[in-house]
Amino acid sequence: VASALRQTLGAVWDRALDAGELPDSAPNWWRLILRGKLPSRGKVVAGENIGPVKRVLSDAEVGQLLRWMPNYSRDMADLLTLYLWTCCRGAELVAMARAEVTEEADGLWWTVPRERLKMRRNPLTTDLRVPLVGRAEAIVRRRLDAAAGAWLFASRGRSGHVEQKAIGVAVWVHMPRCESQPEWIRPRLQLAEWAPHDLRRTGRTMLAAIGCPAEVAEAILGHQAPNIQATYNRHSYDAERRQWLSALSTRLEVLAAQAPA
Repeated sequence: VASALRQTLGAVWDRALDAGELPDSAPNWWRLILRGKLPSRGKVVAGENIGPVKRVLSDAEVGQLLRWMPNYSRDMADLLTLYLWTCCRGAELVAMARAEVTEEADGLWWTVPRERLKMRRNPLTTDLRVPLVGRAEAIVRRRLDAAAGAWLFASRGRSGHVEQKAIGVAVWVHMPRCESQPEWIRPRLQLAEWAPHDLRRTGRTMLAAIGCPAEVAEAILGHQAPNIQATYNRHSYDAERRQWLSALSTRLEVLAAQAPA
């Protein structure tokens, strides 16, 4: 909270300086005071600070999760699977719309409009092209056949589709340490502390492990290239996206089929 307040006041002072409401010689103390002195202590779980965790699931943990997936609801199992098979963000996945999915010469594609991307304010950001292969293709085709409206993950909420936070809640309630709704009888996934977004990080790490070039992996994630590259390299990487997400799908299926240690 202190860090956010400092950042906000720094922006206010910048605006005042730019508008001439403060003399040019006036320092922006909010940019200088406590600079680098307010690092995050990480999240708190059950009253315990577990630090700034950047979790990546191991191959064995990925296999364990994939075999355990049917214990989640159908919506949650599908969304968690799509995290791994597409490496997309949860906010993008829950808002997948029928109109965004197209059958093309090389297979099924999902095009996420730039206005729904995290980097939408960057003028160089374009729509995110996501090839749907393996389990991702099977899930989307099944939902296209079953969905009555525009959304593939429809819900009765205000947005009309499942909310991103619902995925985190679904993961949490099946963790061994979750004490919410103690009267509920539910299976528990014996997997060390993790969150849905860790699956995106895990997918990116697995792409690197199987030899995917960094620029292709970053394109798959929808990350913006550094300014000079983004300006001059306008290649879409469509063929490479399909090639390497297909290779990732093959690797994930191998992990899912392996017997637990």
